[in-house]
Amino acid sequence: MNSIYVCFSIKSVSYSLESSKILEEDYQTVYKPIVKFLYNNPSFEFSLSFSGLQLSYFKNRKKELITILKEMIERKQLEVLGGGYYGPILPLIFPVDRNGQIDMLSAELRQTLGKRPRGITLFADCWDASLVNNLQTCGVEYTFLDSQIIGSDKQKFLPIIMTDLGKSVEIFPSYENLAPEKDESAKDFITKIVKAVEKVEKKDKYLQMQPSRVVTINLSHSTMKELNSVKWFEKLASYLKENTDTRIIFSTPDNYRKINTTKIPGYISCGMNHRIAEGTELSIFGSKGKELKALNAYDFMQIYNPSHSLYNRIMYVSMLVNQSKVDKMRKKAAREKLWEAQNGLGLLCTNKSIFNNSKYRQKAFKNLMDAEKILREGSAFKETITAFDYDGDGLFEYVCRMQNYFAYISLIGGSILDLEPIKNSGNYADNLNRIIEWDGQEDDYGRGIFVDFLFSNEQFDSYISGEVPKEGVFSKIHYTEVKFNTKKREILLSASAMFMPTKQEVQLTKKYIINSDGMNVQYILKNKSNKTLRAKFAVESNFNNVNFDKEKLSYFIVEVLNKSERMVLDPEVSTQKLNKKNKLNNVDFARIADLENGLSFAYEPNEICSYYYNPITFKRPTTNYSKENIGMTAVSTLIWDVEIESEKETEKNINFTISSIKKRGVEKK
Repeated sequence: MNSIYVCFSIKSVSYSLESSKILEEDYQTVYKPIVKFLYNNPSFEFSLSFSGLQLSYFKNRKKELITILKEMIERKQLEVLGGGYYGPILPLIFPVDRNGQIDMLSAELRQTLGKRPRGITLFADCWDASLVNNLQTCGVEYTFLDSQIIGSDKQKFLPIIMTDLGKSVEIFPSYENLAPEKDESAKDFITKIVKAVEKVEKKDKYLQMQPSRVVTINLSHSTMKELNSVKWFEKLASYLKENTDTRIIFSTPDNYRKINTTKIPGYISCGMNHRIAEGTELSIFGSKGKELKALNAYDFMQIYNPSHSLYNRIMYVSMLVNQSKVDKMRKKAAREKLWEAQNGLGLLCTNKSIFNNSKYRQKAFKNLMDAEKILREGSAFKETITAFDYDGDGLFEYVCRMQNYFAYISLIGGSILDLEPIKNSGNYADNLNRIIEWDGQEDDYGRGIFVDFLFSNEQFDSYISGEVPKEGVFSKIHYTEVKFNTKKREILLSASAMFMPTKQEVQLTKKYIINSDGMNVQYILKNKSNKTLRAKFAVESNFNNVNFDKEKLSYFIVEVLNKSERMVLDPEVSTQKLNKKNKLNNVDFARIADLENGLSFAYEPNEICSYYYNPITFKRPTTNYSKENIGMTAVSTLIWDVEIESEKETEKNINFTISSIKKRGVEKK
């Protein structure tokens, strides 16, 4: 019988620039043990993959590792794989950025290890047919994909050759179901591999051609740690020395390609790692996630709004960078910040990063703002307000590039869904939604800034008790544009709805007047029914904890002027008790200040109002099913009692200001 070539490789993992502790831990528990084993067993072939930041870390701090890797590459025992330098989800970024990231890592590998990679790994196996052109352009000859993405009729333990628009690339299916387990003996592992291949060979027409089969197994870092802890590969090598009659030969994909030319023609449109596709939604959405299965990265973006929000921002900054006419050095610096922001950890919740996804997402927003600042400094910046389909939902959004911040306003709810001051802070409108299974409540509206509600007294009592507003009227409604004036920087929106408690038709006109330091928001609420409207009109703003890893909001300052008396509120406690005692019913100024980043968000209503504050912590399950904090939001709401006669209206006005303040002593972890 022909041989079965087994190709072990280690999956590439993305890191952020602050990951030196994780890099060191991975070196000690993943790479050092396997490299030591390989060096002592020169007949055992293996493949390794590194992200750009990981390679840079090893190059600067582990020079002895680089020396050993070079030696094993020269004797063709080891193959090092390429990919995107910052671990991007390649299908989700522009072709120019795909090519740039792949070429950047390939150049670094060639310079560091002396050989250009022929194969690459993809973040979370995210694939799209359009990548074929990019891979061939970058000199990449093959890649790996989760076998679950590939149809069962093509899972023949042979590489697949895919052609798109006249260009082709080889794809090696990766069989996670055949990966060794910590307690699995070498004999059982070999038997498992042989049985799987023989089962396919019995029904396979390719048997007549007698090709040598290949079983590619990409191992995660967590799996490698477990295998290394019990010296599993050493046990495997010992077993093979005593049992030389097996069909198994250990190889690298490139070495296998040199002796085998049989490939299966096939076309794979798109997909992603099945474990992430099946498991992430359940962790994020609870049982509802079973109905929201992500089949690919595009589906995931539609399912998980926070990631989609970051993706929209990445696309926008990519456009700015690619169209920029600044000098080459600035453009290069801006592009590198953009590439760093494209790190897949911010866009896609994987099993490792789901609990810290907010942190990675905020890091990406910071890098994108740094890229934009570099472009602004390199040219005469002009404040602009533009209207176009920013987020791909088929509706216009209003994008505000102002001197001191970036923001965009959505017609859904008429609220701000992205607010980024021009500082190294993050996106304060990057809020999560509560899920009943994890948070005890189920938010059914987008937690933006300037979200509008109309409550009855009973509904308001439930709202200040922390319950989800079920009949907020305007929080989920689709506003329509009445007027948009770029010169005056005015956006006039309107919405009509039914106030269900009394079945009265109401109309809300909402005008944003944008300025360099914030905006003025004018409301006109009109009673279109034939009887007097009595209700509470509330404007809610949600401020994300952009430093959520601190797991508390104690570096926030929440203060109001109530009857001209300054009141400092506890940022960790809801004002429910104060509201029920009517202690916050005469407010003419409210402010949330982020001491960590030195930013203040101030509200000045034109009329005395009530004020409600509520901190929300979002929890999700960890890998051992206990819950951890993954994000926090500070809810800040202005409320007015309204009594409007039939066909009459009332006007409310809020001046919103973003300003820098002096950073004060904030305890660092």
